[in-house]
Amino acid sequence: MDNTVNVELAFYSEAYESSIHSYTLPEAQLIYTALPAEALAKCEREKDRTPVLILAENKLAGFFVLDAGKAVKEYTKSSGALLIRSYSIHPDYQGKGVGKKSLKLLLSFINQHFPTKNKVVLGVNHKNTAAQHLYKRSGFFDTNQHIFGSQGKQFVYEMDIKKA
Repeated sequence: MDNTVNVELAFYSEAYESSIHSYTLPEAQLIYTALPAEALAKCEREKDRTPVLILAENKLAGFFVLDAGKAVKEYTKSSGALLIRSYSIHPDYQGKGVGKKSLKLLLSFINQHFPTKNKVVLGVNHKNTAAQHLYKRSGFFDTNQHIFGSQGKQFVYEMDIKKA
């Protein structure tokens, strides 16, 4: 696969259920994120969470959740923010530009589907330098705030959503 792969973001659909349940990540990455099947189960229980698929040539290449619930307040004082949770790229698609493309598509996706939102935030583990690099290259900035998760200190990153 080359960097011309077509990447798109889409709301979860049951058509991808088997792909979600067979999705795996290396142990070294699982300490930083949840598998899509686990995150999807939380979305079913917590209605403020919206599961999003990262598709490459219509195949499941990654996954994340947009959370508009109370947890957002741990990351920002902004009432117009969404929290990214459980972001991952499937190992078959890592290093191929899929992650960067998915994050570049995020702004238009949020503008289209969450028009009242003006910011997106996330927590990235202080040891997860690969993710930090990806987020910074994709327009996120370090807010110099920290939160503490199950795997220790997390940096809070955010990106303003420019309305067209």
